[in-house]
Amino acid sequence: MSEINTPEAAMRHWSAVAPAWDKHRDRLFSDARRVSEWLVEQVDPQPGQTVLELTAGPGETGFLAATRLGSTGRLISSDFVPAMVAAARRRADELGLANVECRVIDAQQIDLPDGSVDGVLSRFGLMLIPQQERAVAEIRRVLRQGGRCAYATWGPPERNPWIFQIVVALLQNGVAPRGDAFAPGGIFSLATPERNHALAAAAGFSDVAVEELTGVMRFASAEDHWTYVAAIAGPLAELIDSLDPGQLQAVRATLAESLVPYQHDGSLQLPWTAVGTRAS
Repeated sequence: MSEINTPEAAMRHWSAVAPAWDKHRDRLFSDARRVSEWLVEQVDPQPGQTVLELTAGPGETGFLAATRLGSTGRLISSDFVPAMVAAARRRADELGLANVECRVIDAQQIDLPDGSVDGVLSRFGLMLIPQQERAVAEIRRVLRQGGRCAYATWGPPERNPWIFQIVVALLQNGVAPRGDAFAPGGIFSLATPERNHALAAAAGFSDVAVEELTGVMRFASAEDHWTYVAAIAGPLAELIDSLDPGQLQAVRATLAESLVPYQHDGSLQLPWTAVGTRAS
């Protein structure tokens, strides 16, 4: 396993960007709100049920489910990074969500009893887990009979220029991102419907459906795009921080040129593609 894809590296990367995720939580949620809404619809939370959100970050997707669970239901909002859990806890308090419990949980070893939850959600987290098969098996273990899992992962790089154009600009300037983006733990490791269907089926889910979801991220300028993505992008954020001033200037110039085709009506409009998987 590449060093960049290890649990230790993942903890380092995502702990480092947790403050930026907290700062930009509204934008992180709204940029792909359609994905969050799709996930919640697939799980279909009912009053009195218990729903687990894994890799929750600041928690906004799970909070959509919490509003449907009622006072007798419970959302367990979880992440393996303590700083992300702290951000979610603050947000839940701000929203006055009394039915939310925020916990540090590793999706590869879920600290819950067998058959203890009615639904499981995860938005853009499962692909970043090194032991994906183990994580999906754990999801199935904690689900009650008839419970549903719904998760979303990023689609292929060429259909996600909001992040891939930065990778291309780095490569064109002789800076190679560390690790393997297509290996387990990499951002594009679950980028195809076939891979996600096989992963869920291997865990014992008999009813699996995979759907492509698309949208657009809007930025005021190339500067806005760089400032935002470079702050939240985990391993890439660490790499960008390591560049010397000359490298940084060259990468940003290359990136700005590559983004010109995405300028429309005075803003940058960068497409995204996600893969949504529902399993029961």
